[in-house]
Amino acid sequence: MKLTKLVSIGIALFVGASASILSSSRAFAAEKVVLTFGPIRQAVNISDLEDFAKDGTTTPTLQQIIGFSKMDPKILQGLIGLQIGLKPANLARIVYSTPGEKITDEIGQAIRTQRRTEGGKALRAAVILAAGDDGKVSLLEILKKYPLPEVYVDIASVAATVGKIQSLAGNMGTLLQDSKGETRGTTQTK
Repeated sequence: MKLTKLVSIGIALFVGASASILSSSRAFAAEKVVLTFGPIRQAVNISDLEDFAKDGTTTPTLQQIIGFSKMDPKILQGLIGLQIGLKPANLARIVYSTPGEKITDEIGQAIRTQRRTEGGKALRAAVILAAGDDGKVSLLEILKKYPLPEVYVDIASVAATVGKIQSLAGNMGTLLQDSKGETRGTTQTK
């Protein structure tokens, strides 16, 4: 009798969890970007950033953040839409190599979770998911694929973050070779 009751409860929990996951499949991707600049926090819909990247259309919130950051809107628009092409498998090798993890952890301080924890891990997941669609990655795609409903972006750190991303892009070949060496080294020691 107790086993039957336990099985019934287990089935009910499984069905409930499955329904919850299926009904909230969008919950595993960011819908809003919370732009922070010091104590100022402004939420922006991903769709607003898509419009801005596509044709420069700004909302009052975006205009306010651009004004506070003193960034050139055209440069910001270009950065959001800039795409880097790389096969997802090669990209995964790079971001999960030792130098790749270090760089994504650093970038994860500016593009981060609300609680400022595990930003690098969330960023690595978003990068891989973004590349999975078409083999191209842009900041906008990374933000869209971020594995939480909200992603926080520290506007004051954007310039340094862009420098790190450019450094990463410039060193892709070297990082890919290093990551292949790490994989071979790990395989040989087993």
